[in-house]
Amino acid sequence: MRAPAVRPALILSAALLGCAGTHALAACDPAGFMPSGTRTYRLTTQGQSSTFTSRAQVKGNTVTVQTTTGGQTTNSTWTCTGRGMTATIGAGRGDLWLESGFYPPTSAWKVGYAWTSDGKMQASGGMNMQSRTRSRVAAQEKVTTPAGTFTALRVETTTTTTMTPPAGTDLPPGMDLNNLMGGETRSTAWYVRGVGLVKQTIPSAQFSMVLTKYTR
Repeated sequence: MRAPAVRPALILSAALLGCAGTHALAACDPAGFMPSGTRTYRLTTQGQSSTFTSRAQVKGNTVTVQTTTGGQTTNSTWTCTGRGMTATIGAGRGDLWLESGFYPPTSAWKVGYAWTSDGKMQASGGMNMQSRTRSRVAAQEKVTTPAGTFTALRVETTTTTTMTPPAGTDLPPGMDLNNLMGGETRSTAWYVRGVGLVKQTIPSAQFSMVLTKYTR
């Protein structure tokens, strides 16, 4: 089992799914942080850069998202429920199930506001991930990306993740899966009302994501 090589991919997946979940609260408030439109982001992970495009459409309490990266397209449908936002991603092709937990309504996003959310993710191979995310709106400030300069809300987040390997997996003696792929991650993200996520950084993973283009 080559666990160390898996960690960057999991960090990237968690970051993308995490921001998608936060955006998806707009299904209950379409004028908030994920109006319909097309967003292009530049990702940098451990010195390697790539781009992806996310096309979102809000209809009532549902947000449909089509994400394209490296010539591959993944469709997801987010639905607003009493427990939070839930989604099925990539159904039929390496299924991935995510329950994103609770996210506050747009009206609550003010400097000083804080919340906690529990999430679950399960991959088709049997890998399970549980997370507890503590977020706080730390400040309102200007942020510049290739897409422009925005007045954004800076959200600081700490996520504690535990990993459970597929049933029957034999780990080498002394190997702790959570030491390799779990643990605590700190991230900072900048959100703009009416646009959505414009920038995100995870210093410990050498990860950053910036908005390069947005069209309604």
